[in-house]
Amino acid sequence: MKRSWMAGLIAVLVVAAISTGLGVILATSQAAEIAVPYIQGSLPMDPDAQLWGQLDKAQIPLTAQLIVYPLSLDTKARTLSVTAAHNGTHLAIYIEWSDDSKDVEGAPGDLYSFGDAIAVQFPVNTGAMPYICMGDTANPVNIVFWRAGKGVENLVAGSAYGQKPGQREALGLQSTATSPIEKLPPEAQIWKAEAKYENGSWKLVLIRPMGSTDPMVPSLKPGESISVAFARWEGSLHERGGSKTTSGWYTLKLEGVAAPAPAPTQTVTTTTTTTSTTTVEVIPPAIKGAVVGLIAALAITIIALIVFVARKKALTT
Repeated sequence: MKRSWMAGLIAVLVVAAISTGLGVILATSQAAEIAVPYIQGSLPMDPDAQLWGQLDKAQIPLTAQLIVYPLSLDTKARTLSVTAAHNGTHLAIYIEWSDDSKDVEGAPGDLYSFGDAIAVQFPVNTGAMPYICMGDTANPVNIVFWRAGKGVENLVAGSAYGQKPGQREALGLQSTATSPIEKLPPEAQIWKAEAKYENGSWKLVLIRPMGSTDPMVPSLKPGESISVAFARWEGSLHERGGSKTTSGWYTLKLEGVAAPAPAPTQTVTTTTTTTSTTTVEVIPPAIKGAVVGLIAALAITIIALIVFVARKKALTT
């Protein structure tokens, strides 16, 4: 029985080695999309926020990594529940998974303390499909790596040995690579994370700005899609490095930002009022005074004549 198990393991390793040597990418076919709806307002960091309970979650199966050393021999089925949202300026990824124990990485030097961890991997060149196991020199990958008790780091993998010292320094990396996976410079540490362990489950929220000025960190735009893959480390099983479970490639499809609705059209009735204009000639005050005076003098003259005629008639009688 033991020989049969060993023979099976060797067969798997041989297939993996041959496939890798031939450039065959294992478990890299595009799977279902993970919808990323547009949400107005700020995105919550709190893993218990109402939003994360309302969004549909994709179930991401994980399998033991059997391609690079150290191998993960854990055969237990693992699943991540994943959802995401964006508000036009930031992307948030919510990840939930069952875990019988809360494992937090201990102090430096404690060789027997291993923390639970999650990694989310993106292609640096968004139009390409990198090698699923941390990319390659032609198509590196950007990895956000969260560890319980350590927080979150923004990393790059696959590009370590494909650039000259001057090119590496221009990217904020060490001139000589010491590892195939490297931490990006401080200005590229754009991810924030908040996690909570409760009732046998982890809940993790990862948030980053959509835009990026670092060439090793892809920019994201509403209405576009980007490939994504996931990995998980179980601290209680002393998993670290390549000893982990991984997913295949998925697609994050970011919903476009709806344009503001046009203001409702209003029918305006215009009433035109026609005003008759009468031209009034204004008589200068001097002429007006003279006319009034002339009329008054004429009236006095008429009255005087009437009185004169009446007296004369009375005397004659």
